[in-house]
Amino acid sequence: MDKKALINHLDPRAGLWLLFIANIGMFCEKNTEQGSMLSGIFLLLLLMYGQYRAAAKGAVMLVVFRILLRYVFPWCPGWVNMVFPVFINYTLRMLPCILAGLLIVRTSSMQKMIAAMHALHLPQGFTIAMSTTLRYFPAIKEEFLHIRAAMKLQNIPVSSRLECTVVPLMMSAVNTSDEIATAAVARGIDNPGKKTSIITLHMSVTDWLVMILVTVLTVIMMLTGERL
Repeated sequence: MDKKALINHLDPRAGLWLLFIANIGMFCEKNTEQGSMLSGIFLLLLLMYGQYRAAAKGAVMLVVFRILLRYVFPWCPGWVNMVFPVFINYTLRMLPCILAGLLIVRTSSMQKMIAAMHALHLPQGFTIAMSTTLRYFPAIKEEFLHIRAAMKLQNIPVSSRLECTVVPLMMSAVNTSDEIATAAVARGIDNPGKKTSIITLHMSVTDWLVMILVTVLTVIMMLTGERL
């Protein structure tokens, strides 16, 4: 967590609630203004928790995609409007959930996330799936960086880099999933007994205030969007 952040603590349970609210707001979205306001709420949260780079990327994506949809695609050929606007619209619709997920990942460790899911008494299958998924994507990202560094070292031409990236990445994805599953079983993640943890979670007053504020703003946004 950035020491210059306005808020230096986010309980994973509060983060999961924010992700839930983002999903509710996304499914209840009625127009583009409502979606932009919802994304703006979570961009502001990222700034408050010191995630300036993620907030900047999200803001740039939001602005660029809105400009493309409003000013660029209306002047493009029909075949362009059959594919790209659909992809961009779905991305914009999911952007609040993406930003909420980034907030959780950037402010909470894997150990805290698992402890939070156990504290919420979530089903064991859900906890196993989430813990495996959250470990899987960072491992794939690290493998991708290794492949890219190896290609630069070997001076592989740009025309061949796609094949040289996809093939080893697919092989690594299969091996990584097996390794993560084996490591999780070795640690007793499928043990039906009661789990213990050295991590103690604490919901602060700030967590409650953020949860209430985001919930209220989302409800107001939904009601306002229905009137527009």
